[in-house]
Amino acid sequence: MRLLSSIPTPSLTDGAVTIRRPGADDADTLLAGTRDPLVREFMQGVIPHRDRDAAKEWLEEVPALLWAEDRAAYFSVALGPGPAVGWAELVDLRPAEGAAEAAIWLLPEARSLRTAASALRLVCRFGFECLGLRRIDAYAAADNMPVQVVGAHIGFRRAGFRPGLFRSSRTHALHDAVYATLAPEDLC
Repeated sequence: MRLLSSIPTPSLTDGAVTIRRPGADDADTLLAGTRDPLVREFMQGVIPHRDRDAAKEWLEEVPALLWAEDRAAYFSVALGPGPAVGWAELVDLRPAEGAAEAAIWLLPEARSLRTAASALRLVCRFGFECLGLRRIDAYAAADNMPVQVVGAHIGFRRAGFRPGLFRSSRTHALHDAVYATLAPEDLC
């Protein structure tokens, strides 16, 4: 597995959806996403930024730092060259296993199977092609069927069930999770 710090942050596109390095101009999207009830319900550790300036400051500091420290690859999701409509990430990088965990979220106006599948496919392509990962894992709340469908649509295979795996950022309720995994040859 190649280290994040050894490669530049790419911009990848499939012609409709683009994932790119997040920047200060994505502050409105980040602010809206961290305040969205579904994002906060189904993703752990999402803390709403207090205002646009706080989101901008976070974007200017954290993604580049975590990339340089080989800890996480964060991307803004955009429709073509337009403004960001969501977020994609590879986290929990495990070089010894050649594995990482992928996640995405989209703002309500961008939520569709096509957009979500494209964004997830692009972040997985980055993991396999640029980092040399051998496996990408994903976890979805058992009651979040749309995310499970998106993963299955691009080749993720259900590999297990984890009771009470994560706590909602919004309600603090524990969610059971479906665990799925993807190998390079299964990406479609």
